[in-house]
Amino acid sequence: MWDLADHLDVVPDPRKPRGVRHTLRSILLIAAAAVCAGCRSFTAIGEWAADAAQADLARLGARHDRKANRLVAPDEATLRRTLQQVDGEAVDAAIGAWLQERLAQQPQPQNKRPAIAVDGKTVRGGRRHDGRPVHLLAAFDRDSGTVLAQAQLPGKDSEVAWFAPLLDRIDLTGAIITADALHTTAHHARYLTERGADYLFPVKGNRRYLLDKLIPLPWTTTPAHTDTCTGHGRHERRTIQVLPTPEGIRFPHARQVWRLHRHTTHTNGRTHTETVLGITSLTDTPTQLATHIRDHWGIENRLHWVRDVTYGEDTSRIRTGTAPRVMASLRNLAISTHRLNGATNIAAALRHTARNHNRPLTLLHLP
Repeated sequence: MWDLADHLDVVPDPRKPRGVRHTLRSILLIAAAAVCAGCRSFTAIGEWAADAAQADLARLGARHDRKANRLVAPDEATLRRTLQQVDGEAVDAAIGAWLQERLAQQPQPQNKRPAIAVDGKTVRGGRRHDGRPVHLLAAFDRDSGTVLAQAQLPGKDSEVAWFAPLLDRIDLTGAIITADALHTTAHHARYLTERGADYLFPVKGNRRYLLDKLIPLPWTTTPAHTDTCTGHGRHERRTIQVLPTPEGIRFPHARQVWRLHRHTTHTNGRTHTETVLGITSLTDTPTQLATHIRDHWGIENRLHWVRDVTYGEDTSRIRTGTAPRVMASLRNLAISTHRLNGATNIAAALRHTARNHNRPLTLLHLP
């Protein structure tokens, strides 16, 4: 297995060769290690690098200053300018490939299929060259909490077009793919089954022809399976009903259709109900389908929420060039690596890692 540095070597250096003192590899490794230690800004990354010991700088591939006869780290300005220019697509590809290799080395439960959630997120603090916010689409391994791939889109309305190109980077054989209703299309269903995967999609108003087929089905006489969950200041009761796909519904490889009803009671007494219809190529039991539907939103709680709250992504002032996307990639790397290392609380893991410069290097398996 290649180490992270080998993967980052593939990223092209955007700088002119003349005057370059620090390799792109060392700059990216320093930024990755600093973000794993909880750094949110270029200033924080520069300060973390300035405090690194000589042994740590050696592991990060820092430059040797012959006059001072010591290793020196790039300053904040060098880090900032480089991360604003580097190819974000190449950085994402390198990080995703390394994380996929790391995940493949982890012990996997027997007879458990990979489960991948696909969802988009707008980085509200970042801006593209045309002034629009940066929008990212990610594929998230639900069991390990690892980001397998990420792509920057021209806009939120481009998510459907980027669904297949994003998943082309991942081995989908045997996987279960979940996504929101935006991706409930015949093209996506056909693409996933041709790749050896199964899908589980909700059906909402944007697919009116399909929704109109599902609403009148005999749900009132269909057996219901109920489970409850209490936590985070609310009590939720979920009831799912499942039917074989009727002959009148033409959707590629659809095996079952489902209806899920949620009734939520908050601690302040407020209640909320929601009913969602959906379609799937799976033949799983109702209980298993309900678990897949619930676990899909782990990408919101375990990735998007962590980036927003723990890393302050939406309030970040980093907005020039490719830097917003690159920093999001480094946050994905940090969150995923901490989870692969057994962390369940990312904020606590960052505090622990920040107390010793050697810890993020060991976390990233830097020799």
